[in-house]
Amino acid sequence: MQGAKLVLFVTGVCDLYCGYCPLSEKRWQNDVVYANERLITSDEEILEEADLMDALGTGITGGDPLLRLDRTLHYARLLKSVFNDHHIHLYTGSSLNDEVLHLMEGLIDEIRIHLFDFSNIDSVEKALNHGFCTGVEIPMIPSRLEETRTLINRLKREGIHFVNLNELEYADRNITYLKNLGYSLDENSCRVKGSEEAALELADDEVVHYCSASDKDSLQLRNRLMRRARNVRKPFEEIEDGLLVKGVISCRTEGEAKHIKELLLSKVDIPESYIAVTGNRVETHWALAEEASSWIKAEIGIEKRYPTFDQPLIEYIPVT
Repeated sequence: MQGAKLVLFVTGVCDLYCGYCPLSEKRWQNDVVYANERLITSDEEILEEADLMDALGTGITGGDPLLRLDRTLHYARLLKSVFNDHHIHLYTGSSLNDEVLHLMEGLIDEIRIHLFDFSNIDSVEKALNHGFCTGVEIPMIPSRLEETRTLINRLKREGIHFVNLNELEYADRNITYLKNLGYSLDENSCRVKGSEEAALELADDEVVHYCSASDKDSLQLRNRLMRRARNVRKPFEEIEDGLLVKGVISCRTEGEAKHIKELLLSKVDIPESYIAVTGNRVETHWALAEEASSWIKAEIGIEKRYPTFDQPLIEYIPVT
């Protein structure tokens, strides 16, 4: 749960069409590449994202990365060649064969196979026989408690290294499917009621682990944002719960913004790097913006943004 790995989304294409898949519309079945939240168009952008978060490794995900095998192997080779001791794990729901497993040797350190039932258990056996650290990802569907228990017992006999029971969660795309199955949805989160209770009944030893939706969405994401924020923050920005916080002064023109910057520098003894002009905005430390609101007639506020590539605005607090 460190959030220390780059999340490399290699493709949204998948041939399983699982009704419970929580992927968003913009990624599901779309052949696009993302590194964390950044849409990727070049190898250099992937390396930059890994570097900006001081990534200790990479999780290759999708869709199903093995449906774009050449692309997946290329990215794994790229990351291994640039970063030392870079651990790579890969998620897949594909049927594995000896040829594919041989190609992944030395590039992929760990394989995490999506299983719903016994239909693809041969892939687990083959991955183990090739010496991969092998785990299984199972969606914890409340009505399949006993079937999941039987599957876990079989996996243990095969020598599986770990089993992750994932709390069932919904997105806009799968909400109708889950409701039609009779599942109740938590209105205050993306969780399916009953999934956690079923998982905790099975996650009772060192092999079987429970991964809640809140762990993935809150803890892992927050930690990953913190790592990136430390490297991308400007001198005047503070970090608060993984968000970048700064003061902003909105002006009518860029010329007015430059004038206000000079006014601030003349009144306050701070380095010039603590004030930036971006278009018709002045950006600075939130406390200075707050102080300046008493003698500058302009729209002034405090912004909180994700430290991701596009830095979406999460909260705006008006000061004037």
